[in-house]
This record gives sequence, C-alpha cells and structure tokens, in this order.
Amino acid sequence: MRELVLSLSPEINQRLECMAEKLDRSVVDCAQLALSEFLENWEDYLQTLAILSEDNEDRPVLSAIPD
Repeated sequence: MRELVLSLSPEINQRLECMAEKLDRSVVDCAQLALSEFLENWEDYLQTLAILSEDNEDRPVLSAIPD
C-alpha cells in the first residue's frame, strides 16, 4: 500500500475526526473511503459524459412537446 500525506484545513480535519468517531472507524479508514467514493463518482460521471458525447443512433432521445 502506498502512503499519502495530506494537509487538511482545521475545519476538514475536525469534520473527519467527528465522522470517524461517529462511525467508530479510524480517521485513515474514513479518508480512504472518502477518496474511494470521490473517485467512483467522478469516474462514473466522466464515463457518462463520454457515452453521451458519442454519436449513437441506438440511444433513445426524449424530446419535450411544446404545449
């Protein structure tokens, strides 16, 4: 496992410590989970953008009909 050193603002550090205590987990566990979820969310978002930017006639497109 690779070691990473983070500099956190006092506010973020306090929030991280409070969450770790509430979840009965270590600060390191919570930071790893946060980074993992951040990466998953952005990877999904960027993958969706890539798919939507492709010219794909098989993809259904919904259009609103004006009243």
